[in-house]
Amino acid sequence: MNGSSSQSVFGARLKEAREQQGLSQAELGERAGMQPSAIAHFEANRRKPSFENVRRLATSLGVSSDYLLGVQATVAFRNEEKLTAGDRDYIQGLIDRLAGGGKT
Repeated sequence: MNGSSSQSVFGARLKEAREQQGLSQAELGERAGMQPSAIAHFEANRRKPSFENVRRLATSLGVSSDYLLGVQATVAFRNEEKLTAGDRDYIQGLIDRLAGGGKT
């Protein structure tokens, strides 16, 4: 995926996720600690977000950074998209512990 297409995917996915949450650009900006104009620029692909801004937006919307960036991810199990961010963090912690040989 080249830079321009990944950037356009980000803008489209950001807008889609925001609208699915029923949030205005101002409301998302408040949640993420950003100006509404920054949200508008990202959605219109006029500016590229920093990694920190991607993380803050994803957290505020309850989606993954990979989703916003258009990265293809394998769904681990059915109905994963219905989990809360806290549930996903908990499950990721379990996976991390299992992958590390059960060490905490």
